[in-house]
Amino acid sequence: MKLFVFMGASGSGKSAIQHSLPIDFMTNRTTRQLRDGEIDGYHIKQVSREEFSRLDEDGYFFESFTYADNFYGTPNYMIDRLLEGKPYHCTKEVNGAKKLKDKLGDKVVIIYIKPPSVDVLVERMVNRGDSRKNIESRLSHLEETNELENEKYADYVILNDDLKDAQLEAHRIVIKELVNEHG
Repeated sequence: MKLFVFMGASGSGKSAIQHSLPIDFMTNRTTRQLRDGEIDGYHIKQVSREEFSRLDEDGYFFESFTYADNFYGTPNYMIDRLLEGKPYHCTKEVNGAKKLKDKLGDKVVIIYIKPPSVDVLVERMVNRGDSRKNIESRLSHLEETNELENEKYADYVILNDDLKDAQLEAHRIVIKELVNEHG
């Protein structure tokens, strides 16, 4: 089965695009705070830094990484379900996406969501209620890591200048990949 991994800068529209898909979301455990409209246990499963470290030490995660001073990890049991035949989609930064691709090969399809511009990213972060400090941190990370160049690691790139069109493109990609897998 396939794991559709969505990458892109904060504010690129990853969540709005991927949560329109009719397949289950692979929920990360994370130390990040919930955003307005997010549901703990679905969009993310929030844990303390201490709890995350304990889970990581206990081997609970298939892979884990740090992004914008928060820890993120993919639980092993979700990968087990994937390997049993359940498709999922998830959000990862480039290192997490590459780790998954390295470990799972062609079961992983990386989709990069490309924003129209950095100004649009800032506007989207402001509109979703990110703090000034958080926005500055994410923009700094964007520059330091050349995150906008990560599309080169993707199997597909979707330009998100119109949300509905980007959602439809994501649906087309998922259908194509699932049909080809069973073709």
